[in-house]
Amino acid sequence: MLSHEILIRPVVTEKNSALSEENKYVFEVHLDANKIEIGRAVAEIFNVQVKSVNVLKVPGKSRVWRR
Repeated sequence: MLSHEILIRPVVTEKNSALSEENKYVFEVHLDANKIEIGRAVAEIFNVQVKSVNVLKVPGKSRVWRR
């Protein structure tokens, strides 16, 4: 996978903006990517040295259809 295929988009929220002050950034990534691939993609695209990568899988909300 190419680096631009691994990183889909940055996640911009108020909480993540506060994390950026601590030099921590949040991205939506491809489901098949592992920590090593994510770290390499970030280092390649942004020309930075990555200290660590944390991955969290968040399931979508279940929807209830009622009348």
